Amino acid sequence: MRDARRFDIRCPVTVQVSNGVNHKVKVDGVLYDIGVDGARVALKQPVPPGTRITLFVHFQAPEKPATTMRFDGIVQRLHEEPRFEIAVDFRGTGRFMQGEAAGLAADESSGSDEE
Repeated sequence: MRDARRFDIRCPVTVQVSNGVNHKVKVDGVLYDIGVDGARVALKQPVPPGTRITLFVHFQAPEKPATTMRFDGIVQRLHEEPRFEIAVDFRGTGRFMQGEAAGLAADESSGSDEE
C-alpha cells in the first residue's frame, strides 16, 4: 500500500530498461501521477513487474525549456488495457539532469502515448 500522496500531472517521460551490459532500450510515455515514493506511467510497450528501470521525467512550463529529473525504480505492476500502464516504486531520490537529457528521447524510442 502506498504511504505518500501522489499528484496528478501529465508530462512526457522516457523509461530506460537495461537488457544486458551494453544494451539499453528506451520507451517514451506519459506520466500520470508522481509522489516521493513512486509514479504511474503509460507506455506503448509493456515493461514487466520486477524490472529495474530509470525513469526520466521531462517537466516543462509553457515557453520554457524542459527540466528533466531522473528516478531509479522497480516496476511493481503492469496493466495492459487500454494501454500499457506501469506503477513504479522509486529507489532513492530523484536527481536533476543537466545536459544529459537532450538525447534521451532520440535514440531507440517508440512514440509517446497520448491521453
